[in-house]
Amino acid sequence: MELGQRLKEAREEKGLTIAQLAESTKIQKRYLTAIEDHQWDTIPGNFYVRAFVREYADAVGLSGDELINEYANELPSGDDRTYEYMTPSRKNSKAQKASNQIFTLLPKLLVFLLIIGIGFAIWYSIVNYIQPAITDGENEQSPQEIITAPEDDEDDENEENGDEEASNEDEEESTEEDEVEEVNPSLNVLEVNQDSTPRTTYELVDADSFEVTFTVNDETYLEVDLTEDGEESQLFSGMFSNDDSPFEFDSDGNEVELEMNIGRASGFDIEVSGVELEYEVDPNDNVHQRIEIIWQNDHEED
Repeated sequence: MELGQRLKEAREEKGLTIAQLAESTKIQKRYLTAIEDHQWDTIPGNFYVRAFVREYADAVGLSGDELINEYANELPSGDDRTYEYMTPSRKNSKAQKASNQIFTLLPKLLVFLLIIGIGFAIWYSIVNYIQPAITDGENEQSPQEIITAPEDDEDDENEENGDEEASNEDEEESTEEDEVEEVNPSLNVLEVNQDSTPRTTYELVDADSFEVTFTVNDETYLEVDLTEDGEESQLFSGMFSNDDSPFEFDSDGNEVELEMNIGRASGFDIEVSGVELEYEVDPNDNVHQRIEIIWQNDHEED
């Protein structure tokens, strides 16, 4: 008996229709029909053939793994691409963030200290050079000239000038402090490709590092490929379940591209550098989706 016929008979024995089976497995009806009719070309990707056959079999009370092994000669071969598996980096990203913030604030701190130094130089000049010269000039004058009004006006002008200089310094210090603003990371949508399998491209901006967390509330097929400064590797491939969740990793690269092939997006959550990814295409309408996230480290020179 062929694989598709065996699965169909098991479904009919359970009293299930194609529509009921699609509702329980979250697999589209056309893919379930393609499995029963051995139309493998209808299913997007050879690895999805095995994933869908496994879920079909489990839903009708059969062992998916045993069926795949038994009918291996009927199923199309898998993806021939090879990858080098890379263990995710577990560095202390908080310490790296603190270091980057210190280097960002250093130039502004130097400007602030320069302003303080200029103010101190002005004050020192007034106390040690300008004011003694005025006092010596007053001592050379006659007693009648010392008590005249113009000298009082000159002292008043010096005091007003000193107050204006102090006010200007306070305004400059306040302006420097106001310029320090905190910028939060965000995910921007660059492109949405509405094919049979929707593909959405996001860009991570205003982030000091690239950190990703995957969580799932049920089980789905997941393939995660990473390109880091031109080097490709695969982080995960296979069924992603609650036992694997959460899955976390971060990248040390300056140019990073992350590609995900998600079999059931409706129960799969993605967080990038503290920002929760919102699906541009409704995951309840399009369960199978491809997501791409790119990031360039704009802070590498700081």
